[in-house]
Parts: sequence; structure tokens; C-alpha cells
Amino acid sequence: MITSVHLNFFDSYLIITVSLSSYINQLPNKPTSRNAVPRHKLKKWLPTPEQILKNKTLKLFAPHLADPRLWHFNRRCLNKAVYIGVMSSFFPLPGQMLIALVFCLYFRANVPMAVALTWITNPLTTIPIFYVAYWLGAVIFDVPMIDFELIGHMLSALSLWIFSDGANPFVTYRDSISLTAFLTGLLIIGTISSIVCGILFNFVWRFKVVATWKKRHGYRPPHLLKKYQKDKYHKEQQQREK
Repeated sequence: MITSVHLNFFDSYLIITVSLSSYINQLPNKPTSRNAVPRHKLKKWLPTPEQILKNKTLKLFAPHLADPRLWHFNRRCLNKAVYIGVMSSFFPLPGQMLIALVFCLYFRANVPMAVALTWITNPLTTIPIFYVAYWLGAVIFDVPMIDFELIGHMLSALSLWIFSDGANPFVTYRDSISLTAFLTGLLIIGTISSIVCGILFNFVWRFKVVATWKKRHGYRPPHLLKKYQKDKYHKEQQQREK
């Protein structure tokens, strides 16, 4: 009797990682006429499928990551990933990469780019970003401002609460901070940063494509074109005289 073979999670994880690695390695490194952005540099800068799936939480989504559109290095997929990654980086709790991955699955955006951009908020930038976000929310809701030291205590208490047996900081500091002002400021800054970065990425991509196309097709600005035509004319005259 032939029984159906069911792949377990580990087998499906290996199959997907190997297939995605081979797919990305087969992407052309040299720019084409349709895509003049150096893909080999992007592939060096961005995390590989193996590195992404090493995360225990993201590994749970391994069966859903077989769609090649999640790993395309074209302008549309990367531009959507910029919007998603930058916006997800301003999520105040751990799990930013998970949020970016879920939105990438829904919008079919480039996973490595979105996951990499979530590290905009890191141990060096988190406190300044949260400080500006709270300041913006405090201005909007007219609440007292807090200092850097209190934000640092809140972040350490939040880490202890999530990963250990610490006290809930939302209860401990509820009389010292305005959660509404903080979240509103984060939402505004995250939205503006996401839009600006997405537009900037699109502009840089198009500029690179146009510049490469002009260089490849021998484009010359008008002031150099006249000089080129004069030099060419003089050379033809000299050849005729000879």
C-alpha cells in the first residue's frame, strides 16, 4: 500500500532556502537596458534567505516564502519594500521584522530589503527617534515633555518585561508619560519617513537608469555635442585635403 509522503517543517524549510538561494544567485549582476541598477551590490548589502530564515519567528513563515516575487530585485518590488521596511522600523515593540515580512507577503514586496530597513531603529538610534516622536506628540496634545533618561529607563524596563520577569512599563510609567502622544508622534514620523524614503529611492533608481542609458548610447549634452560636431567636421576636412 502506497502511503502519501508528507514533508515535515524541516524538509520544507531546506527546500525553500536552497531554491531561493539558487534563484537569487542566478539573477544577472550586470545592468540591463531595463534595469541599470547594480543588482550584485544590492545582493551583497541585503540579507540572504538563509540569514532571514535563521530567525526563529520568521522561520515559521518558510512555507509561504517560495513566491519568487518576494525576492525580485526590480524597482517595483524594492520600492514597495522601502515603504514597508521604513514604516515597520518605527513600531515601538519587538517584532519589527515580523511585521515587515507579513506586509511583504501581502503586497509581494522584496523581503531582504524590507527586513534590512527595519534596523533603522537600532540601539544607537532608538532613543533619539523616540525622543523626537514624543516631542512631536507632546506638541500636538499639549502634554509635558520628558527627558532622554526617562526614555532610556522605559526601554530597559520594556525589554525586561518582554524577555524576562520585569514589571509592565505601561503601568509603571503611566503617570509619567502620555502613551497617546508617543504613539501619535511615532505614527507621524514613520509615515513621513516612509513616504520620503520611498520617493527618494524611486528617484535615485530612475536617475541611475537614465544615466546608465545615456552613457551606454553615447549621449552628449548640447554644449559638448556642438564641440564634437565641430571636431568631427575639421577631421573630415583634413582627411579630404590629404
